Amino acid sequence: MRDLYGHHFQLKPGTRVYVPTAKGRARGRGIKRDVENRWLAPKNFFHLRDGGHVAAVRLHHNALWVGSLDLLRFFDQISRGKVFRALKRVGFTQAEAWEMACDSTVDKASPARSFSLPFGFVQSPLMASIVLAHSALGRCIERLRRGGMAITVYMDDITVSGDSELLVQSAIAELTAAAHLASFSFNPTKTQPASASVISFNIEFGSGAMAIIPERMDKLEEAFLEGNEYQQHGICGYVASVNQSQLTRLIP
Repeated sequence: MRDLYGHHFQLKPGTRVYVPTAKGRARGRGIKRDVENRWLAPKNFFHLRDGGHVAAVRLHHNALWVGSLDLLRFFDQISRGKVFRALKRVGFTQAEAWEMACDSTVDKASPARSFSLPFGFVQSPLMASIVLAHSALGRCIERLRRGGMAITVYMDDITVSGDSELLVQSAIAELTAAAHLASFSFNPTKTQPASASVISFNIEFGSGAMAIIPERMDKLEEAFLEGNEYQQHGICGYVASVNQSQLTRLIP
């Protein structure tokens, strides 16, 4: 028995978090270190960069047209086989890649023997990223970026922007076709076609605007009023990083 996680719990319907053991955390850190020594993540994978989703949004906020796609149950789509093949592509031996893939995936419907990346493991975001980057979808993302499109990835969220509706819609069509080839699916209820603005990460952006949506600001204001000094400082810093004028909701 690998003893990589101690228990799991339901975060929301359909999503379980697997809590690694001390052995599992140590193994995860080791896998993450080894992969980072072999593979440099694309610059537009913002979940692996400083600045995170705010930096990704800022790249698009001045664009005239923006569109967004969301990978459906992303970690569930990253199978053990996909992890194994991606690790081999960056230079790990077959034995190394298989061992790392086995230690990075769990059977979420035991005893179905259907292994995929879990939420909760140290290495999961990096494993998902390397699989995506080496898939047909990842190659399409890179091709669009090199062709001059503004395109960002933040884990399961892909945003693309440009100067015309046709350009953005064409990019979305290419991404959708590439996802099918890679055996990935987009969530149709979260797809946002080319528009003057879109909403992602509770931020509305595009056409020169960038602001936290009202519903999220209500929750941040509530948390600010109930929080201690350090929590208030963190909330103010986040709000200011998105839209300085929205600070007046917290500090009149």
